[in-house]
Amino acid sequence: MQYFAEHIIVPVIQTNHYRHVCEIGAMEGGNTDRILSDTAARITVVDPCLDCDLSAKYHSRDRIMVVVGDGLSHLARMTDPADCFLIDGDHNWYTVFHELQTIHNRRLLKAGGLIFLHDVVWPYARRDMYYQPEAIPEEYRHPHARRGIRYGRSDLIENGGVNARYWNACHEGGPRNGVLTAIEDFMASEANAYAFVRIERQFGLGLLYRADAPPALPFSMPEKGIRTAGRMSQE
Repeated sequence: MQYFAEHIIVPVIQTNHYRHVCEIGAMEGGNTDRILSDTAARITVVDPCLDCDLSAKYHSRDRIMVVVGDGLSHLARMTDPADCFLIDGDHNWYTVFHELQTIHNRRLLKAGGLIFLHDVVWPYARRDMYYQPEAIPEEYRHPHARRGIRYGRSDLIENGGVNARYWNACHEGGPRNGVLTAIEDFMASEANAYAFVRIERQFGLGLLYRADAPPALPFSMPEKGIRTAGRMSQE
C-alpha cells in the first residue's frame, strides 16, 4: 500500500487540492503519515485500533481526528462530506457494498471527489475476509475458516498459504463474495453512474468516482494492468 500512497493517492490529493480525506482502515497509520506529511488535507481516520493505538499516536497532531470504531457506523452518522475516501478496512462484500451505498445515499462524497479501495485483485477481489465474523449479518456471511489461500484454488488449504491467521471465505467467487464484486454490484445498483479504474499490482487499488464529475488524474495510466468500468472476469 505504500507504493499506492506515494505514487497514486498523494498525487491525486495534491492535484485536486482535496481538503478533507476520510480513511477507513489505517492499521498502524503508514498511509496516514504519508498523507499528513505530503498534503495539506485534514484527515478523519476510522479504525478499531486493534493493531495500534492511533488515538495515542496522533493525539498531538493537527489536521487529524481518530474515530475508534468501524467504517459503516461512522458513515451512518458522518455529517461533514469528504473530498476523498480511502477504504481499506473489512475486506468483504457486505461491508464494502454498504460503505459505498451509504456514501452515495448520504451524499458524503463531494463533487469531483474520489474513492480509493484497496484489495481489488487476488486474493480478496472474489473472496470475503472477516476480521470479526460475528459483526457481519448471517445472511451475508459465507462459510469461513482460519486457513490460508493459494492462488488458483477456490478452497482454503490446510497448512500455510496467504493470510491463514484471518477468517477467509471457504470458497472463491459467486454472488456477494469479495471486494471487487461489491464494487461492481454497487455500480450496477446506481445504473453505472460511477466510473472505475483498477490498478493490478500489490493486491490492487481501485479508483471509483462519479462519471459526471471526474477528478483530475496527475499521471498517465498504462494500459497494461488497468481495467475500467464493468464486471471483471474471475481472478
